[in-house]
Amino acid sequence: MAIPALPTDIFLIVLKYIGVKDLMRLRQTCKDFLQITQLRSVWHELLQTEVIQRNIPIPRLAGRSLAVLTSRELESCLADALRLRKNWISPSPVPMHSFTFKIVDTPRSQVVSLTFLPARDHRWLISLALTTGGDRIFMLQCWDIMLDSPTCIARRMLSDFRGFRINTEPSHPAVMALRSSNGIEILGIDFSAGNPDSGFVTLQTLDNVDESLHVFSGSALLTKFGDMRLLLKTIENPDFSVELQNPSHNEQKECIDGIVTEKYAVVVRTVTLELYSLSSFRAESGARVIHPITSHTWQWRVDSVSMAYQPSWASEPPINILVRYASLFPWPVNALHHYVLPCDEAYDPRDDVAAHNKPYFTEPVLIRTFASPIRLFARWDMVLGAYGTALWIDSHTEDYFDHAVEGQRLAGTLFTTVEPGTAVVPLDEQGISATASMVYQVREDDSWVRIAIQEEEGKIAVGTSTAEITIFRYI
Repeated sequence: MAIPALPTDIFLIVLKYIGVKDLMRLRQTCKDFLQITQLRSVWHELLQTEVIQRNIPIPRLAGRSLAVLTSRELESCLADALRLRKNWISPSPVPMHSFTFKIVDTPRSQVVSLTFLPARDHRWLISLALTTGGDRIFMLQCWDIMLDSPTCIARRMLSDFRGFRINTEPSHPAVMALRSSNGIEILGIDFSAGNPDSGFVTLQTLDNVDESLHVFSGSALLTKFGDMRLLLKTIENPDFSVELQNPSHNEQKECIDGIVTEKYAVVVRTVTLELYSLSSFRAESGARVIHPITSHTWQWRVDSVSMAYQPSWASEPPINILVRYASLFPWPVNALHHYVLPCDEAYDPRDDVAAHNKPYFTEPVLIRTFASPIRLFARWDMVLGAYGTALWIDSHTEDYFDHAVEGQRLAGTLFTTVEPGTAVVPLDEQGISATASMVYQVREDDSWVRIAIQEEEGKIAVGTSTAEITIFRYI
């Protein structure tokens, strides 16, 4: 059977309107269609429409550009991306691989922090363990988790530890900032050092810095004094700093999270969300105190928050905000809230951020509220991924273990892109309107303490109170 004598360009136009399954059926009809459906332009177009424009991550790229991939490699990328997404957002995602490893052999040790390094081949996991037998000793480690037998490529034992932050800018040589009583140490990682004890490399030391760390983004550090005052400085010129100060509060409130860019900073405190212009800070001129150009007051006091940009083609995409409010009791409210800080369409990125030219509107939009119960004194955690997945640990295990006094659920949902002009929904009018879309794992005790997510490769890491880490791979 031969196809009609039409130019190949005509067939390529037609192929844009059929899906992947129809394309695979079409290539089985004859040799001519087989050859057409093997053209690189066909799979490049399908990858754009079926994956990239739908904000679906592509696993196993390993830093390669799509521009250098062959037709067969593009087809494989498309298949991997769709296979991962189908499993990832199913009600009960099934891990294709999983393995558990011990990060510290010392008794009475637990995982206290767990983070995938952004980008950098998507193969590095940073863990922090605390040992409480006798002296309090922290162990900071970087793991290569490409294989089922993770390798520690960098480690440092810390007896004088006061916090650290991972650099959110993956292209920067500085990987993290580490604080001790003497100041802040800026660290890089020699990924090929061979000896883990020399894997962490000191790039710079900021002596006599008394503030705690909040955000490390590129070269910018957001730090906090004990009286809650926030300072913004750069590692190139740490002697120059500005205070981010909200004049509506005589005493500055606790900062929980923030996003810092070249032009602006979005800061979430326990009572407010604040947007600052950093034009005077970058110019290292003007006042040493910056007030927010806009501020929003939360309905209740915030206990925990996680922030991430929405996957978007825009230069300033909307910001997803996952919030758990505090209660009058020593445990948070049994609900999670998905807010979006929407873009201001009148914003001109060519000009400085100002009250008349701001990238975001003042008030975050409440999208959904999720039931997420936590038993008294139970462990819990939450995180937002780069492609819109919200992941959390809670105690909602009645569907699995009846009314057991212990048990944890690793649950999540996918935050879809919010269209401009979405109306603000008052929290007291919405109520709990949603449940977790995905339940990844459950367990019958309360050993999970920390989680990390890497949507690009379909990985979830879970740390325990016994200093173990389990990696789940969903492709």
